[in-house]
Amino acid sequence: MFSRLRIAPRLALLTILGSTLVLGAITASCYLFGSRRIQKETEEKAISLAVGTANRIETVQRGVEKVVRASASRIEDGERSPERVRLILARAVRENPEIFGAAFAYAPESTSGGARRAAPSVYRSGERLAFKDLGAGRYRYDVWDWYTLPRDLERPVWSEPYFDEGLGGALMVAYSVPVFGGSGGGRKCIGVVTCEVTLDWLTELLHSIRFADTGYAFLVSRTGTYICHPRKDFVVRETLFSAAEANHRPELRAVARRMISGESGYIPLRNLVSREPSRMAFAPVPSTGWSVSIIVTDAELLAPVVSLSRSVALVGIAGFALLLLVTLLISRSITRPLRELDAATGILAKGDLDAPLPAIRGNDEVAHLSRSFSHMRTELKRSMEELRATTAAKQKIESELEIARSIQMSLVPRTFPAFPDRPEFDLYAELHPARAIGGDFYDFFMLDRHRICLAIGDVSDKGIPAALFMAVVRTFLKAIWRDEESPAATLRRLNDELALDNDSTMFVTLLCAVVDLRDGSMQYACGGHNLPFLISPDGRVQRMKRLKGVPVGAMEEMLFEEGAERLRPGDVFFLYTDGATEAMNAKGELFGDGRLETELRRCAGTSGMKELARGIREAVESFADGAEQSDDLTLVAFRYMGPPRF
Repeated sequence: MFSRLRIAPRLALLTILGSTLVLGAITASCYLFGSRRIQKETEEKAISLAVGTANRIETVQRGVEKVVRASASRIEDGERSPERVRLILARAVRENPEIFGAAFAYAPESTSGGARRAAPSVYRSGERLAFKDLGAGRYRYDVWDWYTLPRDLERPVWSEPYFDEGLGGALMVAYSVPVFGGSGGGRKCIGVVTCEVTLDWLTELLHSIRFADTGYAFLVSRTGTYICHPRKDFVVRETLFSAAEANHRPELRAVARRMISGESGYIPLRNLVSREPSRMAFAPVPSTGWSVSIIVTDAELLAPVVSLSRSVALVGIAGFALLLLVTLLISRSITRPLRELDAATGILAKGDLDAPLPAIRGNDEVAHLSRSFSHMRTELKRSMEELRATTAAKQKIESELEIARSIQMSLVPRTFPAFPDRPEFDLYAELHPARAIGGDFYDFFMLDRHRICLAIGDVSDKGIPAALFMAVVRTFLKAIWRDEESPAATLRRLNDELALDNDSTMFVTLLCAVVDLRDGSMQYACGGHNLPFLISPDGRVQRMKRLKGVPVGAMEEMLFEEGAERLRPGDVFFLYTDGATEAMNAKGELFGDGRLETELRRCAGTSGMKELARGIREAVESFADGAEQSDDLTLVAFRYMGPPRF
């Protein structure tokens, strides 16, 4: 539809489209750069806030740890009586408002009545301190984690957060330190000092953090349990891992592993409160293994950039409307000469090469175009005349090539069976030029009643020169056979005749063989040609013995070695040119001697030589799979059936 518009509206639309793309690119760049800058600043601010919050929590917890370890040290130094222990614990609770209660649990002593337990404790009760012995009732503190973990690990331990039902469900956490007695090999745990700390101050601290309007903070323990979170149903009852499983969020599970491993980071994540794409910064609290996280939504982070981009887009649309009007006016004035030229060229297109062209003044591109059309019209007239002459000449050449092809094909025997009255042999041959005219040839003729001559050759060139040279070779070959009795002598004389005054330096690879039909004896000579194959009735395929001999016609006074073989009844003598072995497929792979030998073995059991030759040709064509070939393909198959029976 756009291509059907005239140049003026098309030019205007293209201008607007180009301007839109430019403005869009600018707006997108501003958005990208702005969003990256804001995200970078947000990342730094969020990480800084998370680390700062973690440090504040760390400071409080370090203070609690210091108080508890000091109390444990005093008890370990000898102040172990219940009265002294109560005084030490009361002082720790009184002087540290973040500590709700403290206790020292003695290691249970074995008695005849069982294990005796004692655990004096101090805790806040309103504005006063209250005292209690945790070992006096049924409470077995020696099986709870706050006692067994520091005793067995022999180091201080922070407990997991828990709700204290006795305090109305207050969120608490305990810090426990083992106390040892004795020395050297006799050193053993004599009890555990523990302090309970309410986490109300921690909840207020995290709720007071404001990072944008949608931002919030949360805290998880070293096992991933929520300690503080905007959703109160998460606290203590859920973990990062259970939330990831419930919401099908494998990426949240990966983040949880990083957090409980003590890592810091800043990552994109869809939060569990608003379900919107967000950014999360997290940092560890080293003393407890907890992790602080701060989350803010992407929408709020990018709101200023989106607002600026929207304003730029509105201004751009108004500018585009004005630009479209101006562009239409300018483009119409520019394209008026083009419309006139279009009308004139329409007449030219209908075949009226004498139609006048508009006279366009000036030296701009449109004036140049008008003069170019005038020059094109003149050249078109001349080219049409030349085309007529060239077409006629081409048709004449094609006709002559077809005649030359017919003449060339008539030079080789094409009637099969060639000697229907001779039962001593079965003979078949095929010639397939790669071009209209080729340089391959084959021939066979009876030297006398008992001997047949077989010949196959491949001229070094292609086209008409090769065809002419092939005709000369075939003529010489038949003429020389009248005076010579052996293939080697024939090739020697033929070579001298062809090499004489051979200014074109053409040559031919040639193989000649003479078979005596009385006993199957065969003499052959090779002038640089592909070695033929001998196929036994049992399917065995072997290549003929290599003989000395160079391509015929290359140099004078060359000698050719002669070989001898005896064909048994049923033996096949197979000759071919390199158009078979050098046939190439689309991948550049050659058919090769190995495939030819394999195909000969496969086709060895065929009934006649025609089927054998066609089977090989079809195998070569199937391998080439339509790829253009550069060499002619010639095949000659001769089967010796045995001596004549009179």
